[in-house]
Amino acid sequence: MELVKKSLVALVLLFVVCLVCVGLSIYFNSSAVNVNPNANSYIKQLRNQFDLEELQKITERTTDSFPVQPEEFFSLVGED
Repeated sequence: MELVKKSLVALVLLFVVCLVCVGLSIYFNSSAVNVNPNANSYIKQLRNQFDLEELQKITERTTDSFPVQPEEFFSLVGED
């Protein structure tokens, strides 16, 4: 009788572990994220070289559009 009680506890624990595994498997399969097959068309490759002309354009637009230049702003807030 002692052997039956020990094996019954082991079988119940095994059954609970199996239920948890099946439940987690179902949960993760239902919550999987599907990647759009056209995702590669949205990805643009970066160039191998840094474009200094674009950086110069951004610097000029910053100079033209900000009322306070970044250098002056940092001196106003106390950062050097």
